[in-house]
Amino acid sequence: MTAKIRIHTLGCGKNAVDAEVMGGLLSERGFALVPGGRADVAVLNTCGFVKAAKEESIEEILSLAREKRRGRIRILVVAGCLPRRYRDELPGLLPEVDLFLGPGDIPALPDLLGKMLRGEGGGGAPRALIGEGALSDEAYGHRIPSAAGGSAFLKILEGCDNRCSYCAIPAIRGPLRSRGRESLLAEARMLVRRGAKEINLIGQDITAYGSDRGERGGLVSLVRALCRVRGVRWIRLLYLYPGRVDEGIVELLRSEEKVCRYLDIPVQHIDAGILRAMGRKYDPSDVYRMLERLRAAVPGIFLRTSLIAGFPGETRQAFETLLRFVHETRWDYLGVFPYSREEGTPAGAMARQLPERVREERARLLRDVQADILAARNASLVGSAVEVLVERAAPRGGAVGRHRGQAPEVDGSVRLARYRGRPGDILRVRVTGAKEWDLRAETD
Repeated sequence: MTAKIRIHTLGCGKNAVDAEVMGGLLSERGFALVPGGRADVAVLNTCGFVKAAKEESIEEILSLAREKRRGRIRILVVAGCLPRRYRDELPGLLPEVDLFLGPGDIPALPDLLGKMLRGEGGGGAPRALIGEGALSDEAYGHRIPSAAGGSAFLKILEGCDNRCSYCAIPAIRGPLRSRGRESLLAEARMLVRRGAKEINLIGQDITAYGSDRGERGGLVSLVRALCRVRGVRWIRLLYLYPGRVDEGIVELLRSEEKVCRYLDIPVQHIDAGILRAMGRKYDPSDVYRMLERLRAAVPGIFLRTSLIAGFPGETRQAFETLLRFVHETRWDYLGVFPYSREEGTPAGAMARQLPERVREERARLLRDVQADILAARNASLVGSAVEVLVERAAPRGGAVGRHRGQAPEVDGSVRLARYRGRPGDILRVRVTGAKEWDLRAETD
């Protein structure tokens, strides 16, 4: 009888890609993937980046453990970032888990599950296979993407060499390792065959692509090659390091029609002292010059950033500087996160840690300012014509999609009245209204 497997994924788009690789490997070996209900195996692909993500992962592990006790699943596997970060602690803390895997160990899962389902290897303590490596280019060739709504992520690198003082990613995902160009182009062609019209390039810092191999301009060269892949309509660049947004990227946005005039550039802070303490390799003037250059050279560009509120040593004056920065620079989209004190990071050991209530309150104030900016930005779009990628049918008729200036999952939607097309369609619409994060539109 074919074994049934449920895969649950938490965290970012990079984790979602890993889960799709996992699903492809298991399907090829004859396992049946099921979305829910009773199953022989439940695999949880976890996030372990910050406190909130770790708490969510633990809660989901315990929920699945309860299902296991009720007989709804036989084997519980925990994979991804959390077991990689806490590989020494988790097996003893969570005896309900039958197997722990790191991100680079995913290709071993089909063989391990086969042995476990056949009862080989005996019982005893939870087993762990948590190595240092990342997925190989060959492993990505097994990926079965959903390409839901015509959109897909393409992970172009793994790990990071930036060593920001607050970040645990290098400890979890390891050093920077760029994927091979031919592997990425082959994966992009596969994504198109599966229905993708939009390719979203992701990695911890995609501006570093190729630098581990001594390449200069590796990202720009890769994107130009992706623009020549037949069937790709939109290419989006996510997670660029502010100090590396150079003239090559500016010219790419100006010259390639397929590249969305949209950049996600996590700035994190604007106070000079806080930036130094964070280990960020740019200063406030670099950020202001970058914004001025982008907006002058690429009219209509949409810009997103992320900020950390309440970093150790953030004085009231430093926070006021950050608040003023948000007012002045008027990013189109802005994510705000209260600082998360992470063990094993330099920032976690710093003095002058702020109380959690202060961090949360400062994050709230920044979000309130950005909410007003976003409302004004969306209102300015009313009456304009935009190109929209349809993602899904709306529950009460019509459809929901995104325009070129909205990234998947984080930037709101365009709600289309009286449209009966299919997910993956790209069409011109006229914006008729705006409400909070979302826009309303009708076909021209």
